[in-house]
Amino acid sequence: MRLAATYPVSVVCAVLGYPRSSYSYRPRPPDDTALKTAIQEVAGAWPRYGYRRITAQIRREKQWVVNHKRVRRVMSLLGIQGQCPRRKRRTTNSEHSFPRYPNLVLNLTVTYPDQV
Repeated sequence: MRLAATYPVSVVCAVLGYPRSSYSYRPRPPDDTALKTAIQEVAGAWPRYGYRRITAQIRREKQWVVNHKRVRRVMSLLGIQGQCPRRKRRTTNSEHSFPRYPNLVLNLTVTYPDQV
């Protein structure tokens, strides 16, 4: 700033209505390299784990205080997902040894509520 040579930064910021802390603030992206390697280790050992369980495992193993949202973001950057459990297909098994009962309401005409 050209005015910083003549006036102090606090005065210039007060006149402009700009926070003094924002004048010298330079945002830095977080360094996630250690977290990336930890996530890859845990996901390699337990491929079915999702972001919640990986977060808990990192907290347990590495003793890190890490947020689940950060773990989820890094996992999506790495392209890691937990494997979904396979759905078991349930079908009717008609080839059983149990007796089959006749349908008693097949020819019944329902005339009032709660008849069947």
